[in-house]
Amino acid sequence: FKNLSKSFCVLVDSFEELEHDYINYLSKFVIVRPVGPLFKTPKATGARDIRGDFMKSDDCMEWLNSRAPASVVYISFGSLVYLPQQQITEIAYGLLNSHVSFLWVFKPPSKEFDVQPHVLPDGFLEGTREKGKMVEWSSQEEVLAHPSVACFLTHCGWNSSMEALTLGVPMLTFPAWGDQVTNAKFLVDVFGVGIKLGYGQSENKVVSRDEVKKRLLEATVGPKAEELKQNAFKWKKAAEAAVAAGGSSVRNLDAFMGNIKTRGA
Repeated sequence: FKNLSKSFCVLVDSFEELEHDYINYLSKFVIVRPVGPLFKTPKATGARDIRGDFMKSDDCMEWLNSRAPASVVYISFGSLVYLPQQQITEIAYGLLNSHVSFLWVFKPPSKEFDVQPHVLPDGFLEGTREKGKMVEWSSQEEVLAHPSVACFLTHCGWNSSMEALTLGVPMLTFPAWGDQVTNAKFLVDVFGVGIKLGYGQSENKVVSRDEVKKRLLEATVGPKAEELKQNAFKWKKAAEAAVAAGGSSVRNLDAFMGNIKTRGA
């Protein structure tokens, strides 16, 4: 933040239609130009091409192809968030008791963390064999773009939040720390695409299996799920318009390039 006074503008991965008032306010101090969503690809297939053969997500996609439209809860907490074992147990039982279909990215802990690998409850895999799939990695953008995905249980990192918003996927918010908590608040209360499930780690609370079940069902069936879906679709169309020819993010990028040329002259 100390260096902002040295900048003539700041490029951000967002789009004007999403955060218009906040962008205008911040631009009183330094010009803010939203140029996102930056990762948007025509069919959400670019991620696979970049990562190479050793991380293919074909297995995930084949499984998703076998599921009904808007029936799967996609679960991923990113690369750095590592939930307590007790919370993992409650999420697992919530999934088991809700009978929803799910794709869960269940990663082993990073070697940087001195923690034990998570353990699933006895009987969980057998009890969810027909409904769920566990993987260590997935091509997230590709998964979120799949028509079988109904909602995204997420830690609310900004990249994940933007991917879901851009692809029109409602969210169950489970932030841990930092900007994730603020992002979750906006997803639920401002953008209208989320249901609060988890708390920030500073609150030191464990969400019960009953609450997990309740929120999973709320996000996938019934009037609330339909409301979230409609709001998510609205933001998807707005994001697509922002990066289309003449869209707000395209104009902002053009303006930035114009500034560069002028300052370099």
